[in-house]
Amino acid sequence: MDWDTLIMLGHIVGTVLGVGGATFAEIFHSKVTRDGYNETAGGFLHITYMIMRIGLILLVISGFGFLLLARFEGQTQYIYSARVWAKLMITLIILVNTALLHIRKMPTWLGSAISITSWYAALIIGAWRIRAGFWTLILAYLIVIIVVAAYKHSKSLQGVKQT
Repeated sequence: MDWDTLIMLGHIVGTVLGVGGATFAEIFHSKVTRDGYNETAGGFLHITYMIMRIGLILLVISGFGFLLLARFEGQTQYIYSARVWAKLMITLIILVNTALLHIRKMPTWLGSAISITSWYAALIIGAWRIRAGFWTLILAYLIVIIVVAAYKHSKSLQGVKQT
C-alpha cells in the first residue's frame, strides 16, 4: 500500500468517525435534553464523544500527511487551494470548540451547533468539488452555524428538562 492510499484511508475513516459521531451526539444529546439524563444515554454520549475525538485525531494526522505528501511531490497547487484552506480553518474550529466544550467554557447549545455544522461542512467541502473562494466557503459555513445555533438556542429556551 502506497502512502497516498494509506493517508486517504485514514482521512476517510477519520471523517466517517467524526461525522457519524457528531450525528449520534446530536441524537443522544437531544434525547437527554428532552427526556432527562439517564445512565444509558450518558454512556452513549461518552462513547460517542470518544469516537469523535478518535476521528478528529485521524483527520488531523491524515490531513497533515496530505499536506506533506503534496509538498514532497511538488504539487503545491493543492496546498494553496481555497477548499484546503477552508477545511483547515474548519478543522481548527472543531479543535478549539472541542477544547472549549471540554473545559466547560462554551454553552452546550452553541458548541453542539458548531460541532455538527463543522463536521458536515468539512465532509461536504471535501467530498463535493465545490469551486468557490475561501471567503465564500467560510461565509456560507458561518451562516449555517448561525442558523443551527439559533435553532438550538430557541430549543434550549423552551423549558425542556436539563441534566
